[in-house]
Amino acid sequence: MASEHGRFRRRPQPAGGHTWPIVAGRDYKEHTTGPMGDGMFNAQRPRSSSAKVSRRRLLLIATVAFGTVFGAFGAAPAGADPADPADPPTTLATRGNEWRQVGPNGSGGKLAFTPARPERAYVQTPIGNVVFRTDDRGTTWQQSNALPVDATDAGGVAASPLRPDVVFAGGVEKEHWRGYVLRSTDAGKTFTQVLDTPGRVSGVVFDPAGARLYAMAADGVHVTTDNGNTWRLLAGSPADARNPKFTGGDLYFTAGADVWVLRRGARTPVKLPRPGSTGAGVDQFTGTGSTLVARGDLQVAQVSTDRGAHWRALRGPWGTDVVVLAAIVDGSGRLHIQVNQSTGEMQQWGSRDNGRTWRPEAGLARIDLYESTGTFPGRPGTDVISAGAGIYTTDDHQSFRRIGVPGSEVLSMTVAQGKSGPAVVAGTMTGTYQSTAPLKSRLPRGYQEWGFSGAAPHTFGNRIDGLATDPSNPSTVYRVRNTCTSEQPCFYLEKSTDAGVRWTITQTAVPGKALGIAVSPSDPKRLYVATHSPSAVYTSNDGGESLVQNGHDDLEGFTSVAVDPVHPDSAWLGGPNGLFRTTDGGVTLTKLLDGWVSAIAPNPRTPGHAIIAARDAIYVTTDDGKNLTKVAGDLTGYLGSLAFTPDGSTVFAGSHEYHTPALGVLRSTDGGRTWGSITKNLPEPSVSSLTVSADGRWLFAGTTYGSVHRLAV
Repeated sequence: MASEHGRFRRRPQPAGGHTWPIVAGRDYKEHTTGPMGDGMFNAQRPRSSSAKVSRRRLLLIATVAFGTVFGAFGAAPAGADPADPADPPTTLATRGNEWRQVGPNGSGGKLAFTPARPERAYVQTPIGNVVFRTDDRGTTWQQSNALPVDATDAGGVAASPLRPDVVFAGGVEKEHWRGYVLRSTDAGKTFTQVLDTPGRVSGVVFDPAGARLYAMAADGVHVTTDNGNTWRLLAGSPADARNPKFTGGDLYFTAGADVWVLRRGARTPVKLPRPGSTGAGVDQFTGTGSTLVARGDLQVAQVSTDRGAHWRALRGPWGTDVVVLAAIVDGSGRLHIQVNQSTGEMQQWGSRDNGRTWRPEAGLARIDLYESTGTFPGRPGTDVISAGAGIYTTDDHQSFRRIGVPGSEVLSMTVAQGKSGPAVVAGTMTGTYQSTAPLKSRLPRGYQEWGFSGAAPHTFGNRIDGLATDPSNPSTVYRVRNTCTSEQPCFYLEKSTDAGVRWTITQTAVPGKALGIAVSPSDPKRLYVATHSPSAVYTSNDGGESLVQNGHDDLEGFTSVAVDPVHPDSAWLGGPNGLFRTTDGGVTLTKLLDGWVSAIAPNPRTPGHAIIAARDAIYVTTDDGKNLTKVAGDLTGYLGSLAFTPDGSTVFAGSHEYHTPALGVLRSTDGGRTWGSITKNLPEPSVSSLTVSADGRWLFAGTTYGSVHRLAV
């Protein structure tokens, strides 16, 4: 089976096998974002925004070219037993160097500002377990240390109007689904818990004077007048309080399909007239001055221009046969509505006169759905918009500048050689980002922003689980982009010849979810791709122009692949069923080790020497797997990534959080026989990917909730 741009050949398979069509590829420029993806090999932690955001996107997903978010494959490995406290890993010196977060910006979140420091903003990312701070209106960001709760959903963030270093964050923890409020007095670096509630906390907000802090929770509205030391439940407040907003000195919030208000000076809140048709509840609520906008889940938006006394449905050139994806009033009182037509066309409209007249806007095409909004104090004409893949500023909702935040999960990384120098290429849930800045000794201004193309990053069907650089031509990079559906996963094989800036599709909708890709160092035309559903090893002998599927239906699939540095037909494969080796290009496999194997790293300079990361241990071989020595066992974290320095003298292991806390990054300088921690000041020890620069100077750790961090090695 062939096409103009790609060919596919399939070896004979058991009865019931399939072939699939290969369609013509296309060229497109991603710049640093572009067609990208979702759903990982991690069933343990919710992946992104809350359920209400996911519902808001259901219809959007149905209208895009690529499919829905993937479900998890199988079960994540069970946590290992705790390490023997008498034999902890040795902490190694880092020669005075510290981890530095280098980007890329690629996550949205809840926003908070403070007039006490107008250039500052806080962002709580969607899961709720990371808070970022900028002190220069988004040029650079600092990440909080690990929070004292295991969060699963963000409940909002609020900064004191009087003391800019005091900030509160709310949410819900994942084990018992209890709500919490955390307090920081050091500008978001560390937090302590100050409120525990029986149900989720869905919003926190200060009054304009900074005298009171309110927390919206499942059991009502909690209030504190002493910065969180003591709390009381507000008399008369309804259950399931959400969406707090202060405007004109009044506190508005929602509960179910109703809008409530606590007027300035009042002791108890009152329920306002219900804002028309809001479905099962008010999903999005904003207000400025006397103008309020309420949108029910996937229903028509309602506006009030008299502080909630009367409501009317927003009408405009979009008609009535639409789904309202988002509707807000910004800091200047301008209305914005994003809709999905019955034809599948998505539109955005803006109004400066409370909805009497409308003009088209470009927000959907530029940054995707408006999830939350705000303004830096003193800049009321410039809106700050949070969307799925970033925080943006805009004056006109036609053009946008991304200013943050570096809160992406980096699933894969590689280093390539571009025209302007070496570059790091990072694969995330929302595509591929590329930048030369992280490889510079002196980081340039705005180094965490790896570039914004001006088009909305695709947040579905564009998950990049594997990246590989051609060792003989480091400007050439391959990636696997997972898309389609959880029931019928498939991947696109794509190639870049300019170090990850532009990508060309070479294979389209190949069956399986691809979690690993490797290029042979001795034959750069030989590629390997490891998949599950189906369990297969795909090989190419022509740089991805054709693929051969080697099916292994008796196995549960593969999560990692590595090619022998000398022999292109020899490769290592790992997955839930253990460690395997092939010497005939993936046609037959020899099992070498039982148990879950997550990562494999052959020594680039020493044939036969390889490091293998299993579920709770590290193994070493010096004879191509004939003998495997367990050198580190009973590790508390799940080791999911390995990387050698180019000279083969040092190897690093990254620990990813599943059931137990992650270990961060381990290092061995004796071929893997002994290991020590170099986590030091890394704010997030859950590491999803590792890579080392070609000159061996920099180690890059792709984290679960904080993008990429680097360390001089």
